[in-house]
Amino acid sequence: GEDRDGERSGLLDRERERERSQQIRFVHEDQDIQFSEALIVEREQGIREIEKSVNDVNEIFRDLAVLVKVQGQDLDDIESGIVRTGEETEAAVKDLTKASTNQKRARRTLFCLLAVLLLVGILVILIITRAI
Repeated sequence: GEDRDGERSGLLDRERERERSQQIRFVHEDQDIQFSEALIVEREQGIREIEKSVNDVNEIFRDLAVLVKVQGQDLDDIESGIVRTGEETEAAVKDLTKASTNQKRARRTLFCLLAVLLLVGILVILIITRAI
């Protein structure tokens, strides 16, 4: 009887030890699962932050593209203004040259007219003085 009781007791002790070991293993596995879940949650948050940052950078590039386009249009406007100013300056130079030529002609004409008037005046004075 005692040997049987001793064997039973040994078997029960081994069974309990196996159950404890299994429980410890389950606790460790549960802790590993919780740790893994915590890592997954942390990585998901990191991925969301990266996604948000990428979206922010994408928006910045879109804004930058709009600015570059607007500035390109502004540069085109400036360029066409410069071309137009150059053309108008050339036209103004031609107009000034023409005005200068016309002014010289007007002076010659005025000089000739004054010379004729002076001659006429001298003739009139000579005629009057001889008549007297």
